[in-house]
Amino acid sequence: MISPLRHNGGPKSTFHTRPCPRRKPSTQHAVDYRYKQQYLIMAPSADAVVGMMDPAYFVGRNELLKFINNTLDLKLQKIEQTAPGHVACQLVDMMFPNCIQMSKVNWGARNDYEYVQNYKLLQEAFTKNHVQRHIDVDKLIRAKYQDNLEFMQWCKAFFDHSGAADKEGYNPAAVRAKGKGGSQYNQQFSVTTVGIAKSAAATRPSRQMTARVAPKSTPCVSAAQEAAAAGRAGGPLRQRAVVEQPIKSPAAERLAQENKELLEQVTDLNNTVGEYEKAIAETEKERNFYFEKLRYCEILLQVHQEQEDSDPTALVEKLFAVLYAVPEHEVAVNGAGEIVNAADLTQEDLDNELENELA
Repeated sequence: MISPLRHNGGPKSTFHTRPCPRRKPSTQHAVDYRYKQQYLIMAPSADAVVGMMDPAYFVGRNELLKFINNTLDLKLQKIEQTAPGHVACQLVDMMFPNCIQMSKVNWGARNDYEYVQNYKLLQEAFTKNHVQRHIDVDKLIRAKYQDNLEFMQWCKAFFDHSGAADKEGYNPAAVRAKGKGGSQYNQQFSVTTVGIAKSAAATRPSRQMTARVAPKSTPCVSAAQEAAAAGRAGGPLRQRAVVEQPIKSPAAERLAQENKELLEQVTDLNNTVGEYEKAIAETEKERNFYFEKLRYCEILLQVHQEQEDSDPTALVEKLFAVLYAVPEHEVAVNGAGEIVNAADLTQEDLDNELENELA
């Protein structure tokens, strides 16, 4: 009922209004509301509990790795393996379900820019859930032991305060398989990969069938002979044992493909090295050829300087003859300043050239 009002100084008037019926909230809306209230209250308080002197920062490496491996069904051996940020993303996904699109998490990240994308998803989840924690991405992506150790210590303490360890029905391997490179990551680091039970069940009958191979003493009978015998006896055909060929796993096929690519790269590199060696040999040969020309010109000039009655015109002709000579001419200059064939050089001329080079 609305309070009485006066209209233009007239008598009091009372207005009655019919109350608006309230819509009953749906069950899903109520659950989402309670869940939202729960993590809005839990997140800041849990974050505030983890201070600089919190006992969480005194947790050792072995205990921290044990916590990560047991919680996420992994077999990590180093804290530095958490540097890409995917492990922290999955821990936060367990604490706040569906706050991170795990399909965008890159489990096969190898470069810094791929690490940064994972940490962006993690920081967005912190902001969405009002967790006041700044992520020093520049330090974490360097994969330094101390930086990643402190961040994982904080994640463990935050995880313990959140109560996410009590959740059931969370399959870490299945969640990882949704992300980029998650299946390969499970094969390498997961204790139990997705679908391992199915593969074991599928291989078990084949082993039994393989074990039912006929003994060696049984004579070989063709299919036509078996059909004829079965027709005469009026009974069913005898089922022959079939030995299945082993099926290569995806990991083995991927390894074989990588080996093939590496062999092709090695072949290309060997060809490139051969071309470089050939070019180097030709360059050295050309260098020695022009060095000999320079040396012969030096000998001609020295002889001309020592002889007072030397003819400059003859010297110039000899210099041109040496400069314009090609390797097929085998032109050389002896110790007397005469142009001769390289095969006609005496041992004394060769010894003098060697002394000059050593000097």
